[in-house]
Amino acid sequence: MLPLGNKTGAIAFALAFLGYQFLIHKVTLSGQITPITATLVFIPFVVAAGWAIALEVGLRLALLITTTMTILGLAWVNMFGLPPAIIFGLPHLVTNLFLMWFFARTLKDGREPLITSIARRVHGSLKPDIEIYTRRVTYAWSLFFLLQVVVSVGLYIFASLQAWSMFINILNVPLIILMFVCEYSYRILRYRDHQSSILSGLQFFSRDKSASKSTKAR
Repeated sequence: MLPLGNKTGAIAFALAFLGYQFLIHKVTLSGQITPITATLVFIPFVVAAGWAIALEVGLRLALLITTTMTILGLAWVNMFGLPPAIIFGLPHLVTNLFLMWFFARTLKDGREPLITSIARRVHGSLKPDIEIYTRRVTYAWSLFFLLQVVVSVGLYIFASLQAWSMFINILNVPLIILMFVCEYSYRILRYRDHQSSILSGLQFFSRDKSASKSTKAR
């Protein structure tokens, strides 16, 4: 069980994240673009980019790069402006296209699918049926992120602004969680001995990055 402090922190984070999503939904419906609203929309995008850059070049340089990019981006919006659809929809679009590419690139001939690699990190050698299954799950995640983009574009063109904003802001994370739950539920029923997950793989990935940085430091 998690300590009480960790539970309280997790609940507080979840509530803050939920409140933020509804705030961005409200900002999107207002259609008003200001440096403040643009900053609110791009905060998670900037944090994610900073985290990814920090894994490669270190925290200080990542902070410098992301801060510079943020200032330049806000200056551009303030001077030239951008259509509201770009400001409000770009983080969702870019994030899902990147994740689709991140998964799909490992499906090329001669490469090991991402989920297969994660499973191998956790379990070592894999049975042939597990290798086939993990390849299919990699396909499924690639398709999932592609569908996120397709549905977003379709809602923006054919549906109301409220429906589009609800999908990209409120439903985005719950749909990812639902995808996790559905895949995990099927896996524990179909392959009871196979309990790897993307989260466990990310833990291994983070450890490998930390280990490689320690080696370079020596």
